Amino acid sequence: MEGLDADNKRSARTSDSSHSTASDTASIPVDHVSSIAAVPCVRDCSSGLESLPPEIRRYILSCLDLPRMKVLVHASPTFHQQYVHDRKYLLCRSLEETLGSVTVDAYAVHLFAAQVRNKNRNISGFLRSYSESTAQRRLRLADKLTQDEVISMVAFYFHYVEPTTEHFVSWIIQKLRKAPEESLLGQPATTTLTNTELMRFTRATYRFQTLCHLGDSDDKNIRLWREDNMQAFLDILEPWEREELYSFYQFAEDIYHHIFDDIRWDLHPDNPKFDDQGRPPTPDGAFDLSISNRSNYLEGTVLRGLAMLHEVLFEIKHHEDLVATMQRHITSSYIPFNTLEGLLGETQQTIRRQEHPSERDRMQEERVPLPFRGDGEPNAPPLGWIMIWGGTYSNLYGWYTSDDMRQIGYVFWDAATLENVGGKNGKEVLKRLWEEFWDEDPRDMLF
Repeated sequence: MEGLDADNKRSARTSDSSHSTASDTASIPVDHVSSIAAVPCVRDCSSGLESLPPEIRRYILSCLDLPRMKVLVHASPTFHQQYVHDRKYLLCRSLEETLGSVTVDAYAVHLFAAQVRNKNRNISGFLRSYSESTAQRRLRLADKLTQDEVISMVAFYFHYVEPTTEHFVSWIIQKLRKAPEESLLGQPATTTLTNTELMRFTRATYRFQTLCHLGDSDDKNIRLWREDNMQAFLDILEPWEREELYSFYQFAEDIYHHIFDDIRWDLHPDNPKFDDQGRPPTPDGAFDLSISNRSNYLEGTVLRGLAMLHEVLFEIKHHEDLVATMQRHITSSYIPFNTLEGLLGETQQTIRRQEHPSERDRMQEERVPLPFRGDGEPNAPPLGWIMIWGGTYSNLYGWYTSDDMRQIGYVFWDAATLENVGGKNGKEVLKRLWEEFWDEDPRDMLF
């Protein structure tokens, strides 16, 4: 794990990983968590810190995020002993310190996975609890988790969430760098993330996993109601947060789109390796991944979740292994989750407004002022969202904004970062993309 720099920022590293896939959260490596409690490094530690009363040492540890706590626990035998003595509480507090308000989303992912393992899924209860926790934006994990459960949550964060989020950030920065040269400011080697930006990106990653749980195509009980469940989940989120989620979804979709290009012939029904099987039907293990047949396979595979996405990004190194893994995990989905005929499309949003009008729809209709409040609070709308809607409330998303806008991360960046992100003037790029997409306010065209 990397610590934080003096400015409390983190670098978004560009991943050079080759393609790799996985499925569930049931089996998670705990190397990162175990290493916190490993035999501490032999170092000279401040005698002042070592001699502090246990209550003060406990308080200090409880204020540190996970990387900083790891450093201190490794450096000091006394703090290591304190950590081992109160491991559950300190891991809970450190995870809360690391994630901030995103703790609510991390717990939601854990809770749903636990229901799956216990074969006790209660979707309506889950969504109700999530809605309440999201409204409060805070959660005390120590009141809800056993030590083994918090260890599992920390391991899931380090193994799946953190590296995949870093790759997502790199993907967005690369997209932004392809913007027209007139917005070029000079390209720094790295783009640093503020704490608020990191929370927005991490929130999208966790919420993607929750979306995948709710859209699980392998569970017959969920499959009957999954479109309603996914819509109910979207309804809990603010519109700019739906854009965050869909931005991550499109990142995952792009990864699999390129993988499908790589393996299309390997799995094509006409490949001679399937000649020993009669026709029809389609041979076992064969898929027609041509563009005309691809969308349902893409959606179903994307909804496999973070574990599989992590595998295709970081673990698989050889083409034949990629083919075998994808052959096992490719599946179809017919929700669909897109901006055309799907949940994020114009038609579905119109139906929702007409049949289930919300307080957010009222705020949109009345153009309730929504000024930019700064970036200190990650739950407030970012400047990019405020810019395109002219400082008034909008409950439109998906179809009403462009893929190009989402791919430059317009709902993730702080105001200062938007001035120069990835070597580009993000404000200028966003303004151009919005004006190319709409020549008038789409809220004025609703019916």
